[in-house]
Amino acid sequence: MNESKIAVRYAKAIFLSAKEQGLIKEVREDMLFVLVLSEMDDFRELIESPVIPGSKKRQIMTVLFKENTSDAGFSLITLTVKNNREAFLPGIARSYVDMADKHEGVTKVTLRTPVAISKNNRDTVTGIIERDLDTKADLKEIVDPELAGGYILKVEDMYVDASLKSQLRKIRKQLIKE
Repeated sequence: MNESKIAVRYAKAIFLSAKEQGLIKEVREDMLFVLVLSEMDDFRELIESPVIPGSKKRQIMTVLFKENTSDAGFSLITLTVKNNREAFLPGIARSYVDMADKHEGVTKVTLRTPVAISKNNRDTVTGIIERDLDTKADLKEIVDPELAGGYILKVEDMYVDASLKSQLRKIRKQLIKE
């Protein structure tokens, strides 16, 4: 079965269960914790290794998650290990976070700038997006020194490229045309 289909099925099941129990936000925090761990090489090696026995993985997962997650989140994690699906945990976590955000009316926003922006500018950008799109904005900032100036803003499927590089490219096209 396709990896993403497996992740979405598990995420949907835990989402429906969390919704029924009123635990969407708590499980979302658990899934964010899984995503943080998934960025660590040792954790990825653990969940992807076919050599490490399931019993050992269950022991390690219990130590990692039992005290750091809700009961619902911990149940999902142990279920994936029991079903030999622990390698899909990062995908499950991403899918769950997306479902929870959609349910809560949160829009993912990515702002790429050449330097870090101030808190005031961050609040201004977030405020404009929330006001104009009537949504809650989850702003992710990416510092990209190659931009040289300006910004690139991505709000779901909308894309605004106001970078210096883009502006120079437009000017170059204009000059070549003439």
